[in-house]
Amino acid sequence: MDISGNSKQRAMDDKLINLPMDVLNCILDHLPIRDAARTSILSRKWRYIWAGHPKLVLDPKNIVTVTKNDFVGICNEILLQHIGPILTFHVYLSDVHMSQYPNIDRWILYLSRNGLRKLKIKNSWGRVYALPSYIFLCQELTELELSNCIFKQPCGTIRSFQNLKVLFLIQVAFKPEVSASIFTASKLETLCFIKCIGMDHLKFDGCSPSLSFLVLYKNHGVTLSCFMNCKRITTAKLVLPMEVKSLLGPGKRINLASLFEHWPLISSLFLDAYHLKVPTTIVDNNPVLKYLQDRSCMSEEINSLRDLKMRYFQGSRAEMLFVKLILVCCPALERVTFEDWEVKPSEVSNILKELVVFPRASRKAQIIF
Repeated sequence: MDISGNSKQRAMDDKLINLPMDVLNCILDHLPIRDAARTSILSRKWRYIWAGHPKLVLDPKNIVTVTKNDFVGICNEILLQHIGPILTFHVYLSDVHMSQYPNIDRWILYLSRNGLRKLKIKNSWGRVYALPSYIFLCQELTELELSNCIFKQPCGTIRSFQNLKVLFLIQVAFKPEVSASIFTASKLETLCFIKCIGMDHLKFDGCSPSLSFLVLYKNHGVTLSCFMNCKRITTAKLVLPMEVKSLLGPGKRINLASLFEHWPLISSLFLDAYHLKVPTTIVDNNPVLKYLQDRSCMSEEINSLRDLKMRYFQGSRAEMLFVKLILVCCPALERVTFEDWEVKPSEVSNILKELVVFPRASRKAQIIF
């Protein structure tokens, strides 16, 4: 009998179980749910550690099933065996049939009663998941990430997500009955809307004190004007849908100087061509050219801007003057990046020769194409 071998094994077990709980949770964070459950065989003390882990990631890729419906059944068993609160919950619905969505609704109801803080629902592109009214009971949420979902009319009084810090929505729709103030969250720091619809009546005025990261990508109904008071924005990506003329409102354009005045801390800015769109044929007396040629159109230097990206660059006179203006006004600038050029190959060389000799307030400023 190898007594020394058993002693070494017991010593190893003791070292594993005596690790601080935050270290144990960190280990389980990096394991798929299938492997996290297998840690229960390490020792008696490990048997229920995984069941008390406050983070659950339910992904069909990490759960062995015979049919797609088995995934929901297995997840039901996992939730039944769980001990303690679930603070972070991620679920991937790519292999879940729509007939099983009532089960997902019940999961959210259960989670809403247990102090859920981070929720991620990733849905496949071909289907839409209608969020149950229980989602509004998750008042302790700090992070919410949804894709291909609908906010439908809730039952009873609608509450707002007052504790949200991160909101990430991809192809999410809002029915008109949804309250305008559900995202009035003074703690919001990151806001990302990608191809969302039905946002005409939503209000974001309350997010202004702390919002620093803003992405608006081809949405319908959201306007930029409600974010003009967000003085702490450092990163912004603004891309319009093709059929919409302006994020500021009908008939309006973005005033570049005004934008930097409203966002004095901006360090990274991505604009598509539609925000500063100018006529393809420009004459000398065009007001756009006069504006860009006048250095005084910027009341002061833009001290924070480090990164500027431009899409669909055509090399027009107004666009070239805009780049020149940015290079001259930004002492902290590091990169001006051009993506998806719309320039004939024969013209690229001449445009680049002109760009690289523009005067720059920053020695670090680079032209990247």
